[in-house]
Amino acid sequence: MLRKVNQKPHLLKIIPPLENSIVIKGDDIAWNNPWHYHPEIELLHCISGKGTNFVGNSIRQIEEGEILLFGKNLPHTRQRDKQYYTENIHDPPKSIVIQFKEDFLGADFFSVRDFSHIGEMLQRSLRGLRFVGKVKDEVAHRLHAIRWMQGTTATINLLSLLDVLARSEEFIYLNADHYINDVHELSSQKINKVYHYTIEHFRDPIKLADVASLTSHSPAAFCRYFRTRTRKSYFKYLTEIRVAYACELLRDGNLDVAHVCMNSGFNSLSNFHKLFKRIVNSTPGEYQSRSSQKVTGQNHFPVLHD
Repeated sequence: MLRKVNQKPHLLKIIPPLENSIVIKGDDIAWNNPWHYHPEIELLHCISGKGTNFVGNSIRQIEEGEILLFGKNLPHTRQRDKQYYTENIHDPPKSIVIQFKEDFLGADFFSVRDFSHIGEMLQRSLRGLRFVGKVKDEVAHRLHAIRWMQGTTATINLLSLLDVLARSEEFIYLNADHYINDVHELSSQKINKVYHYTIEHFRDPIKLADVASLTSHSPAAFCRYFRTRTRKSYFKYLTEIRVAYACELLRDGNLDVAHVCMNSGFNSLSNFHKLFKRIVNSTPGEYQSRSSQKVTGQNHFPVLHD
């Protein structure tokens, strides 16, 4: 599984409209989209978009049409593909998002027998869920209709939609384990800047001095600070992010190993092979071959080793 990076996300305050207990909105993925969490559960449908999803320990490319469910307080962010959207400014990403608290229908609503299957799904969503197959298409169609509803109509239709999802076995976990989020907002602000900078720039050359300046430390002091906060060096963390992204590209199968190396931020093919094997315990080619033999839709979690 992907190693927990222990970077502290920001609490995002979500205020529902007065006429509704749930939030239904469109989302175009802000350019400055921070690593964040919130107590609301989030159901997301990507209509169109190019970029990367960061959910807990999971790093995956955004897929058009995808249906994702994020459990309460699961840290996440979505990052635009900068090159594409710089060149295609009139083609912004489009998504539908529904956010609701687990107790929006009452503290014990999802504990009663008739709705306990939904409660069980919401527990699974603490790991992040991606729905596939026929249920994905059905839910996407219904989300387009729910987007324009309000009040009781919206609530009833959301409950029906959750029922459909909860009865489906067509889902993939985004994280191999429940992501434990130890949050402390005041102490997280500096390290959050580092995390946000890293997930925006990990495909580019990164200088330690530039990262250190985000926390007002000298490079040496920053190294001590980062290791104290995360129990690893900054460059070990950066390598893990790059390798996890490389695993996603290798699973996708559209690029050969050399291009995956280049697109993941590594400066040489030999260095990429060495670091990839150290972390994943197999070569990039072996990993790609093994992934291609798996059944489509099966869960994939690269196992990272010290």
